[in-house]
Amino acid sequence: MIRFRHLILPLMIVCLMALRLSGQPLSRQPVVVLPVVGDKLSLRGTIASFQDSARSKTIADAIQLAKTNAFQLLTSPVPNFGIIAGSKTATPHWLRFRLKNTLNAPQDWLAEIDFWCFDELQLFVVDAQNRVLSTSPTIGWKTPARQRIKNNRHFWFPFTVPAGQVVTAYLRVVKHRGTQVVPVELIRASAYDSVVQESYLFWGGVLFTLTFMAVMSLIFFLTTFDQIYSRYIFCLLGLVGFFVINDGFLNQFGFSAQFWMPRQNVYFLFPLVLFYSQLTFVRRFLSLWHTPSHRWHRISTVVLWSGILCLIALTAEWFTPFTPTLELVLVRLFSALYWLPLPVIVAYISISIIRRYHAQEAWLYLIAILPFYALNLALVFANFGLLPTYELVSCFAYYAPAALFEVLVLMVGLAYRYKVARDQTEKLIKERTIQQQRTFEAEVQTLALQNNLLVEKERIARDLHDNVGAHLAFVVTNLTHISAQTEKKNSTDGQRLASQLRTIVTHTREAVKLLRETIWAINQESFTVEEFAERLNQYINRYVHETDGLQVDVQVSGSQSYKLSSSQVLNLFRIVQEALNNVIKHAQASQATVQLFVEDDGHINLRIHDNGQGFSWTDEALAPHHYGLRNMETRAQELGGTFRIFAEEGTTVEVAV
Repeated sequence: MIRFRHLILPLMIVCLMALRLSGQPLSRQPVVVLPVVGDKLSLRGTIASFQDSARSKTIADAIQLAKTNAFQLLTSPVPNFGIIAGSKTATPHWLRFRLKNTLNAPQDWLAEIDFWCFDELQLFVVDAQNRVLSTSPTIGWKTPARQRIKNNRHFWFPFTVPAGQVVTAYLRVVKHRGTQVVPVELIRASAYDSVVQESYLFWGGVLFTLTFMAVMSLIFFLTTFDQIYSRYIFCLLGLVGFFVINDGFLNQFGFSAQFWMPRQNVYFLFPLVLFYSQLTFVRRFLSLWHTPSHRWHRISTVVLWSGILCLIALTAEWFTPFTPTLELVLVRLFSALYWLPLPVIVAYISISIIRRYHAQEAWLYLIAILPFYALNLALVFANFGLLPTYELVSCFAYYAPAALFEVLVLMVGLAYRYKVARDQTEKLIKERTIQQQRTFEAEVQTLALQNNLLVEKERIARDLHDNVGAHLAFVVTNLTHISAQTEKKNSTDGQRLASQLRTIVTHTREAVKLLRETIWAINQESFTVEEFAERLNQYINRYVHETDGLQVDVQVSGSQSYKLSSSQVLNLFRIVQEALNNVIKHAQASQATVQLFVEDDGHINLRIHDNGQGFSWTDEALAPHHYGLRNMETRAQELGGTFRIFAEEGTTVEVAV
């Protein structure tokens, strides 16, 4: 440690001597020869600079420094004086370069400053005798384009180099906030119109392409309503704003819009929108929400909300005047939050590739954004002096192809995504159509089968009515007539025969009743509970009350509109018939109750109770002559239910389905 302390002072002395020796008196500064042929001239490696810490130097003072080492030769291809934290710390810089005209005629040239946001720019041209040949007006971003020397979004300074002379040009530069990069280039005056036209054609094509991509994304969004396309539109608009603001189009065509925010803060707005819109797109394109890495989704949400703090930092000067300390704090806060989306985007890409959540999409996105963001990061490193400031990172004309590459690659990916989504939709529609067609065909077949069944049922009912019914009616009529004739005979055999004939007539009438109920049941496809109850009452009133004198009360509850199938109706009806017949024949009862309860979900409970002799029946107690009880049990099983008979102040028959 002691040795290290002893080395500090010698190292500082060596550094100061090196800086002193690197100073360039005017006589040692390289001279750029104006070309005879060619319209553009690069000043790379020939510019010297001087920082006016006193902020009071004039052109006379700058000329007096010609014999000193105050001007330092710039080693960076493009002059870059780093980050300016605030307006209080900004100092003027002087750039100096020398030009030689080898022709016998004067040459007219233009110095172009290919950026828009300088506060003050002024060009002086001095001859070899230190006489000021020309002095431009002081112009800056607050000077409307039409009031500048050239009506253009960039700053242009015309000057003339006399025949056969060497001149020295001094460019005074003042910038109050941001990065102080001075991309200066010389253009022959006669080539101004063609250079400007080429520039506007180039940028017109770039902005048109970005706008066209935004329209295509809008079409994709309106077609699919997939949020990823709306967020991609946001990214495209951020890119459009990035180039409109950074290449000076807003300064030229929307001059008053620059003052929507304090100072030059509108310059930071569009890059801010660009970075945060990229994060919203990545959150959707490489979603981690339903993965084990879902915490990054929450982190990105917090980062997006931090964009509000950036806006507050950009607009805070509207509400409170800035002290140097407050300005420094807000600039540092903004700088930190300004770049905050980038590490989150890198995390999304890395996690998607490493854990293979969206590996293909992540590689596609990485390849797409790499050129554009590599240029941005290279410029950041150059602003902090970590890299030389090459023309590639200082000129936004190089950012445009990188941005178009990103847009085209991602558009191909999104178009493929759209195609896949559309193919899947068409496949689902096709499968659904096929399924609907199959369902329709099945329904047609079912309807045809039901129709055939109805026709067959109608034929059976008609045959039963016309054939069996007619024959039974004929038998009843004839048996009744024979019975009446037999009774007229005064003999014991005649009375006996008449009694037997009356018995046959009774059974035949029962067969006719059963036949009528069967025809009624099979003639309809379904019956409501209310219709079944009405028919049950008709049967009881006609064949039970009138014939046998048994008082039967029918009680129907539950869902009256529930539809029973013909099979259910026939089985339930037969169970009621058999139960009431048993009551009449065996129970010696005076009253019976038929209770039917049907729930909305189709559950059925049927109870027939009488006040006669109690009777219980189980399978174990089945007697050979109990065929009626066995038939009732079989019908209950056909209904999918249970059947039981038990004694409870009489006899109760219960069917539960």
